[in-house]
Amino acid sequence: MEKKTKITGPIFIGRSWMEYIKMFDLDLKTLEDQKILDCAAGASSFTSYMHKQNFEVTAVDLIYDKSPEFLQLRCQKHLQALIDALEKMKQEFVWTFFRNLDELKKHRIKSCQDFYQDYKSGKGKRYLKGDLTNLPFDDNSFDLLLCAHLLFIYDHRLSEEFHHKAVEEMMRVTRKELRLYPLVKHKGLKSTMVEKVTNSLSDNYESKLVKVDYQFRPGGNQMLVISKN
Repeated sequence: MEKKTKITGPIFIGRSWMEYIKMFDLDLKTLEDQKILDCAAGASSFTSYMHKQNFEVTAVDLIYDKSPEFLQLRCQKHLQALIDALEKMKQEFVWTFFRNLDELKKHRIKSCQDFYQDYKSGKGKRYLKGDLTNLPFDDNSFDLLLCAHLLFIYDHRLSEEFHHKAVEEMMRVTRKELRLYPLVKHKGLKSTMVEKVTNSLSDNYESKLVKVDYQFRPGGNQMLVISKN
């Protein structure tokens, strides 16, 4: 019997640039001349796509010191583990962006491939190793920060202290705003960390919940936007 892949940390898979546009309610026309940072970007194709469109986007992840081949293999293994898990609980998700599990798999395989090709040429340039609590950038280095599928959904693994430090650090390096998605975890339960994070923000920041045209987890059609006053 084939041994199943056991994932012990955040899943490393390829979410697409099309998902990013919807998850973060992005209008590409308004992003011209903007410097964008994708935090904990994983194997997303967002940076690859945006780079080809001549946008200035940087991606940061804790394991971007690894070789392209290492990350490609990890993405493939984690994606198969995800598909195996989703097969058993398909009814718990919203099938609108993806019509079915086969479509999701094809979409994510393509994203992983696009990431792999761009990472080979962009490693150390637009793909940089970095910890969310200690980002390798100066203050106010970017106009917009995006953070998907790490904070809030892993609140059973990532402490409240980590959430606070990560948000403060991401706000340090942005001139304007930070967008975080999703705010819900298993079975559509909203993370208690959302309120804890927003309640602890500096008076220099404003936060708001914004509805987005994307939903895979039930109730997952909102992002948290934190901006500087």
